Amino acid sequence: MAGKLLNDKMVQNTKPKKADFILRDGGGLEMRVYRSGGEVWQLRYQHSGKRRIMRIGEYPGVSLKDARKAADEAHKLLDQGIDPQVQAEAKKAAQAEAERIARMEQAARKTFEDVFMQWHEAKLSQRNDGADLLRAMQKDVLPVIGDKEISAVTRPDLLACLDPVATRAPRMANRLLTTIKTFYAWAQLREIVTVDPLAPVKAADVGGKLPPRERVLDDKEMITLFRKLPESGLSQNVQAALLIVLSTGCRLGEICKAEWTHVQDGIWTIPADNAKNGKEHRITLSSFAAAQFDVLASVRESGWCLPSPRKINEHYTRKAVSAAVYDRQTQGAQRQGRTAATSALALDGGEWTPHDLRRSCGTGMQRLGIMPAVIDAVLNHKESKGVTQIYQRYDYSKEAAEAWAKWSRHLAGLMATAQGKNVVPINA
Repeated sequence: MAGKLLNDKMVQNTKPKKADFILRDGGGLEMRVYRSGGEVWQLRYQHSGKRRIMRIGEYPGVSLKDARKAADEAHKLLDQGIDPQVQAEAKKAAQAEAERIARMEQAARKTFEDVFMQWHEAKLSQRNDGADLLRAMQKDVLPVIGDKEISAVTRPDLLACLDPVATRAPRMANRLLTTIKTFYAWAQLREIVTVDPLAPVKAADVGGKLPPRERVLDDKEMITLFRKLPESGLSQNVQAALLIVLSTGCRLGEICKAEWTHVQDGIWTIPADNAKNGKEHRITLSSFAAAQFDVLASVRESGWCLPSPRKINEHYTRKAVSAAVYDRQTQGAQRQGRTAATSALALDGGEWTPHDLRRSCGTGMQRLGIMPAVIDAVLNHKESKGVTQIYQRYDYSKEAAEAWAKWSRHLAGLMATAQGKNVVPINA
């Protein structure tokens, strides 16, 4: 490169000024000196009739000698009709793609369980149902394919895990399908895998399309339940928890996670983190519901309202309570390690779940003439989108308190009947 104007000493002694300026070395090579103190080598050139500037690198990381060498290489490309900047960008993109592929190949060598537990820590553990889903995965999926490299896991592998679950518990099979698909979407986004093996699989292909549960306990069945609960073998805590679900319309998971600090001055506050819809819910305790909290308080052992009988400083899980209720309705052979009282909670209307008590609360209030909007407030239903969500902000807290009280009086009447007292249920 003829006509070089710079030398090492000149470059070393360059100081910033009040404004950016340029030192030219000839052949289009120049150093741009920023007023902030930064110094960058760049090459001015013309290609296909267009003037361009190509960044070479920062000084002193790139010396004068290195900058001249890079400029010479660029001129050789120009002599061949090649734009050096386009060439450099293509080379950089190719290197980035090679590094991406290398990362994917390395990630693909991780086992399915390694990556799944990484997702669990990042996402699944933050969900209200995360613990239940992890247990289900550890029971039916991870023991089968957990040790396989995630890139080697196929659709038949996954379906071989889900099909046995679908036979015994179709609803859980569909939940596992959704969980695994969500996991693969997360892994794809991070380029740990390239495809989701279950992408074309739908719930209808696994557990089948399941109708929503419509089980509701009528007054006659609630009277029977009140008679059977004390003889069911369930702990006082679990009995009280079930009656709290029935009397307040809360979700089972919400009472399982309740802490005594949440219950103050006749109000039970369900924190947003514990509520399914992520919205804090305040329940004004009726006399019936308050009596059940008194039962829990009488055997209080920790900060949890419903402490686990097996694990110190932990609470009952929704799954444990549901399983205890289910075991007392099988009316068949005793499950290994479970209660022998397999008919203790069987009702005439068929199998029921703790969540059906929540539905029975809402339906019972409807029968008592309570407005649907108030029942939605009682049940902490998620607001519909659109105008209603934006403009209708009244929370019906006063009306909800009255609804809980009215429902409480009705339940108290049913309870009295169950206990043989000559009391007619109050509907007003």
